[in-house]
Amino acid sequence: MSMAKTETLNLRVSAEFKRRLVDEAAKQKRSVTNYLEVTLTKVWERRGSKSQNKAARD
Repeated sequence: MSMAKTETLNLRVSAEFKRRLVDEAAKQKRSVTNYLEVTLTKVWERRGSKSQNKAARD
């Protein structure tokens, strides 16, 4: 993903959520920001595929 990073997003999360997020990002050798971007993009792509498949069946 090569989009310019110009926006800021502030989130309040539990300590446990943050710990898990940091751990998962580290496992993949990613920053937390990059881990979130990659993970959410994959979810959105799967949703798009499911929506397209459903539309094709209808």
